[in-house]
Amino acid sequence: MKTRIEQALQECAEHARTQVLIDKRQGKIPTQAECDQLVPGMDVKLAIFLGDEMHKEALQCAGERLSQLVPGGFSLEPRYRYDKTTKKTTFISEEEAQSLLRQWRGDELKGTLRPDVVIHSGNPLQVRAVYDLKFPCTDSGRPTPWTRYTEGPHQGFDQKQVYWTALGMEPFRVVPWLGIFK
Repeated sequence: MKTRIEQALQECAEHARTQVLIDKRQGKIPTQAECDQLVPGMDVKLAIFLGDEMHKEALQCAGERLSQLVPGGFSLEPRYRYDKTTKKTTFISEEEAQSLLRQWRGDELKGTLRPDVVIHSGNPLQVRAVYDLKFPCTDSGRPTPWTRYTEGPHQGFDQKQVYWTALGMEPFRVVPWLGIFK
């Protein structure tokens, strides 16, 4: 089942990258210089813009594919809070997160973790696998590194370290055309 899940995630990542590049760039892969430029009319670099669009597309695809493979046994962008002092991880439902935001209590969500895909037993706290989609802006032939936290409670650590500690499973990166990486 792990192989089928990873194949589905890989295919979704590849589909998303291809589709977004077709839709937003007429299929052209950007250069590093283009990736670093701001998108006209937006206050965001092209690399971030394309990555966000690819994530949306890939997560929609992953939801459809995983619903067939592991119905009820996965979450897309689940939110977890990890307390380093007690070493306890709690799951925050999307309803709870939205309620906090509506009450202007969004600060309570700072430092929470949101891996892209979590495979679980049906209970998001009984984690079986963790995957994070990584979309390099250029075709460097190298996997995008784990994001390093520069502020907040996880400052100085990268996503891999924090996800592994909080969720108890080594996470994997899903990179289009390159594969699945630790």
